[in-house]
Amino acid sequence: MVSKLRVYLFFKCVHFYKYNADDAEFEGNIIYLLKASLDFVKRNTKKMWKKGPVYRIEYPEYPERAVQEALVNALIHRDYSVIGSEVHVDIYDDRLEIYSPGGMYDGTFVQDLNPLNVYSIRRNPIIADVFARMDLMERRGSGLRKIIEAYEAEENYKEELKPEFKSTESSFTTILKNLNYDTQNVTQNEGESEGQNEGKNEDQNDGKKLKPKDRRNKIVKLMKENSNITTTELSHILLVSVSTIERDLKVLTDEKTIEYIGSAKDGYWKVNK
Repeated sequence: MVSKLRVYLFFKCVHFYKYNADDAEFEGNIIYLLKASLDFVKRNTKKMWKKGPVYRIEYPEYPERAVQEALVNALIHRDYSVIGSEVHVDIYDDRLEIYSPGGMYDGTFVQDLNPLNVYSIRRNPIIADVFARMDLMERRGSGLRKIIEAYEAEENYKEELKPEFKSTESSFTTILKNLNYDTQNVTQNEGESEGQNEGKNEDQNDGKKLKPKDRRNKIVKLMKENSNITTTELSHILLVSVSTIERDLKVLTDEKTIEYIGSAKDGYWKVNK
């Protein structure tokens, strides 16, 4: 008989906005903790947007891919031998911090390294393998690079908003900057509806090279040249956000111009006309 063990862990999220705090504590298996924490971040962050000629352009406070990668890293690489501590997600007006017990497994300090070249030594290889099999991370461990690339793909990204990583002998902290944070507009943005936000950051798309129809034609051309091209690669080439590319892909897919063949991990794009 094979016995089964269900591991329960503790995860704490706190949202600080002005002088108010919204906190939640989650206890459960690792996959549940990842989903619960992602949902918490979505509930406690906002999106700015502006009306385009045909569609709405959204500006998230934090790229969803960056948040997921940071949470996955925290859950995979935390030191589970530390009793009385847990992963923390703290959301402030201008940043989101994810704290995890346990420093770099090899004893180095991440702030002394180039985050684009950090390939982690896994403290918990079994957990990492499970996440890799579920396509929640890559086996080669390039999470920090993906976090930075997710930020750079956003239209309102600036160098001063680059994610930061800090570690000690006993902790690891990822700091994600709020892409929409403006010290002059914090009060004005609080509690506004989407309609009231219309037109904010309207100059952020000025000077973009292509109109939507032309951009989609370019996407089709690029897919003919490389059927494995990713949304991130398209966003870099066309100088728009990943969310804009995803909207374009939905339009092209609905029109039957393109279709995606295979799994999320091993699939490819097929151009039908």
